[in-house]
Amino acid sequence: MGATLKSVDKGHEITLDDFNLIGRSPDASIRLVDGGVSRQHATIRRDGSLFWVSDLGSANGSFVNDVAVTTARALRHGDRVQFGTSAFLFDSQEEERQPSESGNVSTQSLHTIALPVKTVKATLLVGDLRNFTTLSAQLSAEEVAAMLREWYADCEKIIKTRDGIIDKFIGDGVFAYWPGDEIISRVMATEAAKLLTGPEAGDSPKRKWLREQMNLEVHCHVGLNVGEVALGAMGRGNNTAVADPVEVYSLIDFPTDSIPAA
Repeated sequence: MGATLKSVDKGHEITLDDFNLIGRSPDASIRLVDGGVSRQHATIRRDGSLFWVSDLGSANGSFVNDVAVTTARALRHGDRVQFGTSAFLFDSQEEERQPSESGNVSTQSLHTIALPVKTVKATLLVGDLRNFTTLSAQLSAEEVAAMLREWYADCEKIIKTRDGIIDKFIGDGVFAYWPGDEIISRVMATEAAKLLTGPEAGDSPKRKWLREQMNLEVHCHVGLNVGEVALGAMGRGNNTAVADPVEVYSLIDFPTDSIPAA
């Protein structure tokens, strides 16, 4: 079970992998020969049964159903996705067959559990790769994709093993939270921030190769915040966290010798 992008104009289909780097570069996993497409334009990443599209700061933007992609967005079957002048229809096969009244399967519908919206206190973490646009301009699309795959995997390992919930990856960034503002949530978030920004993060294979072979340093900076957020389904089954603490934050180099107090 998977998903495809079907060209609106040309009719050809592109099968999506778990991670797809879209751009004009010859070694992009989905190469678009389109003057309106940047070398590294956007990514589409699979997370469970969903595919998330993120713009990588492209010159002309990415759009879903004619709405600009400003943060990671989950794609739904039938969505119209556009990069430059290249438009596609997203075809998802991650569907659950629903039985008809007679017991025979006659229709298909995407099955997504929408959590009820509720306001809770949470400890928030936002991180991104410093100077990603400048850095990616010096790399091939294949190298950018390898770097992002590695960083996503590091984020998942570090955050999830400390009971954090990754809400979404946003191109070169990650947004995660811990329900509650108790000291244990703050300690876990602080530990995650230290590991994401500490010197050991540079020992990951791809980043080590970039440092040793190309003299390029890949650093993450992180912002932490605590406050009330609305958790739940924010349209078409997208479960996420929304509130001022999410929108208003400062990405800083995290002080590794401090732990937020309760």
